[in-house]
Amino acid sequence: MLDFFTHPDVAPFSIAALALFGLLLIELVTLLAGKPLSALLDHAVGHDGVHLDHGHVEIHGGTALDHAVDHGAQVAKPDGQQQGMFGTALDWLNAGRVPLLVLIIALLAAFAGLGMVLQTVISIAGFYIPGWLAVLIVIVPAFWCTRHLSRLVAYVVPRDESYATSGTDFIGLVGEVTVGPVKRGVVARARIRDRHGNTHFPRVEPADPEQVIPAGTSVLVIEVRAGGALAVTTADSRLTDGLEPKTG
Repeated sequence: MLDFFTHPDVAPFSIAALALFGLLLIELVTLLAGKPLSALLDHAVGHDGVHLDHGHVEIHGGTALDHAVDHGAQVAKPDGQQQGMFGTALDWLNAGRVPLLVLIIALLAAFAGLGMVLQTVISIAGFYIPGWLAVLIVIVPAFWCTRHLSRLVAYVVPRDESYATSGTDFIGLVGEVTVGPVKRGVVARARIRDRHGNTHFPRVEPADPEQVIPAGTSVLVIEVRAGGALAVTTADSRLTDGLEPKTG
C-alpha cells in the first residue's frame, strides 16, 4: 500500500491528499485558538462583507446594490461573487456561499480521490498511467465534483453570519419611504431590508438638500450622515425591477 502512494505516477494525488489533511489540521488548531483559518482567508480575499470599489457595489442576498447607477456604476453579482473570467469561475464553484477554504479542501479531495481511483483501476492491468496524463484526465472532473461538493456543504452547513447591522451596511441598498416626504428638515423613515433579510426603518434625509421624495417612493441609500440618518435619493428603475414585492 505504501508503495502505491509513493509511486511517482501517484505522487501528485498523494501530495494533494497530504495538503488536504494539513489544511484540515490547521483549520482545527486555528478554530480552537478562536481565529479559524477559513475566516482569515475569507477576510483576506474580501468574501466576508460589503465592498465598494471604484464605483462597483456588490449585491448581497438578492438585494439590489449600486452606489450610483446614474453615474455609470455597475452592479456586481450576489453573495460576494466577482466580475470577470476568474470571478465567473469562482461563482460557478459557489464561492461566497461557502468559505474559500472549503472550496480548496473540496478540490483537493476530489483531485486526490479521482486520481487514486483512476490509478488503482489501471494498476489492475499491471501498469500506471503517467502522472502528468493522469492529472490532465482528472482535473476537469475534479472541478465538477468541487462544484457539487461545495453546493452540498452550503446546503447542509450554512455559513455563519452576523446579523448586526451598522449604518454603512445600508449603503447601496434600496428601500421604500414609509414616513415622508423625505425633505430637508423633516423626519422621514424608509423600510429597508438588509442582506440577511431583516427589515429596518432607519431615519432618512435627501442626499440633495433641494430634493423632495414622496412617501411610497423607492430610494437608494447613498451615505450615512452625522447622527445616523441615511442620505437617500430616488432609486433608478433598473434597481427596483428585480426587487421582491414589498409587503406592509
